[in-house]
Amino acid sequence: MKFLYRIFLVVFTVSTVFILSGCSALNFRHEYDKGMKAYNEKKYEEAIISFNNALNYNPDSYSTLCLLGTSYAYNNENKMAEKTFQDAIKLYPDNWNAYVFMGDLKRSQKDYDIAIEYYETAVTLESMGGREKAYYKRLLKEIKSEQASYNAKYQNILNKHNAQEESGIVNTYKPEEHSSIPQNPTGDVLLNLDMKKWEKAVEQKDEKSKIIEYGLKGEDVKNFKWTHLVTVQYFVLNDNFKTTLDSYFNNHIGAIEAVAKNSGKNFEKKIISQHKNDILYEWKFDNAKESEIARIIYSDKAIYHIHCAKKGAFTNDEKTKYLNLLKTAVLK
Repeated sequence: MKFLYRIFLVVFTVSTVFILSGCSALNFRHEYDKGMKAYNEKKYEEAIISFNNALNYNPDSYSTLCLLGTSYAYNNENKMAEKTFQDAIKLYPDNWNAYVFMGDLKRSQKDYDIAIEYYETAVTLESMGGREKAYYKRLLKEIKSEQASYNAKYQNILNKHNAQEESGIVNTYKPEEHSSIPQNPTGDVLLNLDMKKWEKAVEQKDEKSKIIEYGLKGEDVKNFKWTHLVTVQYFVLNDNFKTTLDSYFNNHIGAIEAVAKNSGKNFEKKIISQHKNDILYEWKFDNAKESEIARIIYSDKAIYHIHCAKKGAFTNDEKTKYLNLLKTAVLK
């Protein structure tokens, strides 16, 4: 998914009431706990199996339905996620959580009108606390602004396309072609770094992975004393390590979000652009005391992950510079 279920990690407080008896209750609890363990370890396929097993013993468990739907979403099974959240809403129409998860799902699909309907319904429910209502009212304003920007961008693209057709100009550029991974990837990436200012500080590699860190000259990158850092990671995909672009991104961002949550720090993220095999995104941690702009390039053979990090917030010039650097990366 393009949009992570941050609210599930932050405010999902629905408790499971075990009103079963005997073996059914024990079996339900066993499968539910297995599902939670797999979910927390980001093993979503295993979580899906366990939560479905748990629902066989207690099909009316609201928390299990919500966890199952979220597991489907993280596993890029959006149709199953939607069906599961709808089941939860039908069973418990007065509980707000599933409405929010549906809103998140629809927002990730750029279906803003439907997303807004679910969020607006959630904030009308008495089950939602005052703190959550205030948060989602603010979020609704943000989403409506996001919708307006998206619609304007889409209209600009459409206008440009129409103008090109009228003038006989055809834009043949495709991001997937520009960022395609070579037939036999090596893990090397050509970056237009000014080596008068930058230097390779760390390099580690084996047959399955590679990592290179570039720091500004004079900074002690090895001891984490840096102000700007460019990191290139490379992972071979094989039978022992399989993933999708969205799953890899969600797991990576999810790990950072977990750190933020556990430390009580603020965390913001945004996908700048996404194509079939390519994600360009940014995040800010602890009120922008640390920021990152990064790109993930995926194929069925390998993943490249290029990070541009800064201690502090990026200036507009720095952001433009790093975005251009990421967009023009050449894979070998």
